[in-house]
Amino acid sequence: MKYGWQKGLTIYVYLNKRYRKGTLKSKTGAKWIFKPDMYKRTVIVCPVRTKWHYHFKKTPITWCTTVDVLMMGNKPFKFQRERIGKWSGCKTCRTRTVSMKVWQLPGTHTVIVGHLGAYTVAILSGGRLTPSRREPGPGDSFFIGRGGLEHRKFRCLKMSDNRPLLKMDRMQTVAPLYSVPSRDELSQ
Repeated sequence: MKYGWQKGLTIYVYLNKRYRKGTLKSKTGAKWIFKPDMYKRTVIVCPVRTKWHYHFKKTPITWCTTVDVLMMGNKPFKFQRERIGKWSGCKTCRTRTVSMKVWQLPGTHTVIVGHLGAYTVAILSGGRLTPSRREPGPGDSFFIGRGGLEHRKFRCLKMSDNRPLLKMDRMQTVAPLYSVPSRDELSQ
């Protein structure tokens, strides 16, 4: 579970109107082959489209909100350069956002993001990253990633923020500093 979905991991998948326990057998592209217990045949499972959850030994804290993760194909987004003719830039045309459930292990700052695995949740306080043992509030700026909690070593999971942006009222009326001359005064 530390590194996400792997061969031999026990999970529950929603099949035939109930959750069925089983193991992951193999992976082909973005699809996984799942073998439910007491079934003769295997089932193809997609971690994004099908309903599923992990088999936890201790019950985790499920976050109220989902996290929108930027995905490139079936992997998390990673900055890669692309060159077409004289133009060079970032490979972004194949990116998409995927909503993923988040489970936090009780009493720790470790969260499990969907099928991607275990990450550390940190909040920004006083210009430094500090580990958070609770779910961040709607106004908190938080980061989910791996590595040490230093600005050069912490590798963030790229997420899409759907919070509404603060907008300024552009139609503010301001009293003019000088009087505007009329058309007759300008023609004289």
